[in-house]
Amino acid sequence: MQCVPRWDIHELRNLDMINPTYSSIRADFERLILRECNRGFTVFKPQHPRRRVLKTTKDPITGKGKVTWVIDPAKAVMRIKIPPELPVMLTNFKKWFYNRKTGEAVIRCNSNEDIRILDPIDVFMFCLSDLNILYSHKTHVGAGNEYKEEGMLFQRVVE
Repeated sequence: MQCVPRWDIHELRNLDMINPTYSSIRADFERLILRECNRGFTVFKPQHPRRRVLKTTKDPITGKGKVTWVIDPAKAVMRIKIPPELPVMLTNFKKWFYNRKTGEAVIRCNSNEDIRILDPIDVFMFCLSDLNILYSHKTHVGAGNEYKEEGMLFQRVVE
């Protein structure tokens, strides 16, 4: 709501919501807009557009410069923060397998330390050399083909 000018929020206040059924979220949003318009925008802080008078273009009715309102573009995050890579952890790698009871991939090292990964995307927290080690060893799923698809999700991320 910070990229919207004040008059658009005032128009939102006067409009009916699209879905006529009662919803607590809709009611809260309507109350918030109404309160902000009445109290002077303490939470939303919408933009205050700047008035610009063009000297080159004349308004045919008034004969003065044409008036335009300038609104700044919305501020957005341009760079996504990437978590730092962990140092080489898998120097003493033994095997990795899918634990069907917990739904996690377990990486077991020679010192019987376990690294548990719940989401396949979390594999990317390892550095490139660790990913190469995981790529060279297939994920063990265990007996039966029931959980083979879930276990292979972790292998596909590494490939």
